Amino acid sequence: MEPKVSIILLNWNGWEDSIECLESIYQIKYPNYNVILVDNNSEDESIDKIHDYCNGKITVESEFFEYKPNNKPIEIIKAETDKKGQPSTNSLILIENTKNYGFAEGNNIGIKYALKSLKTEYVLLLNNDTVVDENFLDELIKMGESDEKIGLIGPKTLFYDKKDTLQEAGGGNVDLIHCQVHEIGFNAVDDGSYNKYLEPDYIGGACLLIKKSVINEVGLLDSNYFMYWEDVDWCFTSHEYGYKCSYAYKSMIWHKYGTSSENYFKMYYLNRNRLYFMRKHASRSQYLQFLAYYIPYIIFESFYQLIRRRDVDMYHSYSRGLMDGFKMIPPVSDHK
Repeated sequence: MEPKVSIILLNWNGWEDSIECLESIYQIKYPNYNVILVDNNSEDESIDKIHDYCNGKITVESEFFEYKPNNKPIEIIKAETDKKGQPSTNSLILIENTKNYGFAEGNNIGIKYALKSLKTEYVLLLNNDTVVDENFLDELIKMGESDEKIGLIGPKTLFYDKKDTLQEAGGGNVDLIHCQVHEIGFNAVDDGSYNKYLEPDYIGGACLLIKKSVINEVGLLDSNYFMYWEDVDWCFTSHEYGYKCSYAYKSMIWHKYGTSSENYFKMYYLNRNRLYFMRKHASRSQYLQFLAYYIPYIIFESFYQLIRRRDVDMYHSYSRGLMDGFKMIPPVSDHK
């Protein structure tokens, strides 16, 4: 029998994306999965709209599939009721958080529920702004089952609005001198060049399959990140325990990838978390080289925002990100 997979979607004020993603999931061919939707205290009408979708009151239009009304209603299971038995593939487990826990802890809440209450062997983190191919999960599982040392697996991720163009081939590689990520195959036409086995440094968080046994050994996502770099961190921690990241090129998803403009919230966490990541995973030599690059960069960017752009809030996003990154104490690990 195929391994049981728990698919976790995180929603925050994004019900339209979520129901399109859900509809694509409920049309996959893999026979042994359950779906957990974690709502991070949405302030819009997400919960009501998701209920309406499950009850067949909202149809979903998409260029990637034809809406199927015959699998509605989809049973909604409230996680807090702790319903006995294993949910079917035609159900949705709903977890409603009382605050926005961010990407890391929001997903951790779903993961902890899956490991405690469901007989899951794999956990799949899936962005709610994705659409999946009907065979995507079969191919991810095939890769995972092919080698016990493969701990995390990622699909071929294409742009939602450019269907034949890659966002990333499974994930990317990390430059540990500048603490920068480089998505493999970014913006390349999907002409077959990336139809090959790869072992990226990390699997992209838009779609990341991980074995239960790996989570039990390396732990959950590091909630100190809140958002950004937590997926890279999880993969690097898994490497330190001897596990590989693998790219399953026959598995495909489409992602509503956006080059969103800089904002204070985003820039603060990106800058803070880069420093925290390096303190956790870089060698002493790499860390010192990084600081020699990073501190002047942050000082320059901070004062550029303050003096040239007269943007005090963005100045604080850079400078506080740096200062708070130094304050974060990485956990002690024996596996570096």
